Amino acid sequence: MKIKFILEQLNITSKTATDWASFCREVHQEILIWRSGKIGGPSIVVEIDESKFGKRKYNRGKRVVGRCVFGGVERGTKNCFFAVVENRTSEVLLSVIEEHILPGTTVMSDCWSSYQCLSDEGIVHLTVNHSMHFVDTDTGAQTQSIEGTWSAIKRGLNGTNHVKGQFDSYMAAYMWKRKNSTAESRMESLLDMIKEVYPPRNKDKRKLKKKKKKKGTK
Repeated sequence: MKIKFILEQLNITSKTATDWASFCREVHQEILIWRSGKIGGPSIVVEIDESKFGKRKYNRGKRVVGRCVFGGVERGTKNCFFAVVENRTSEVLLSVIEEHILPGTTVMSDCWSSYQCLSDEGIVHLTVNHSMHFVDTDTGAQTQSIEGTWSAIKRGLNGTNHVKGQFDSYMAAYMWKRKNSTAESRMESLLDMIKEVYPPRNKDKRKLKKKKKKKGTK
């Protein structure tokens, strides 16, 4: 939900709403780190691409300042990964691919030069030249799924006041929403994640804390 809607419905301050939203995103990020696994596998296609998140400098031209994100989506499932990278060199992108994509996966991308090293590393790599067509007529390679994902993420971030230094948590929240598409599944998932990140204290620990508190007041 948008912060504005939450403020109207709950009659709370914007600081409280922002703090709770940040807390939820931090939970998403913690769970994402704990449960991070590789996607793809033999006979499975993963589309990869990179995108810049930010604003055009001086609101004109194509130069964009912000964060560079490299990502991949697995066809036919909701599995995906997104990694904020400092640069888009072949070495950096290859390390991200090795960390997030299983061996034997068919990787599809555009013809960007940094991807040329993939075939040399034994990765099954198909490309599509977007200056000529959306789908390669010979191999059927295309990256429309990952490109549509970028659009969806940016639409979700558009118009929101982002908390500085928490960009990674916004990406984690998107990945969580992608896997939990209904309000019911999101609420159940969120409560489970909070319980996992912050497990409830058992009765003995609660009693011990109360005893310590009483001793401190005497």
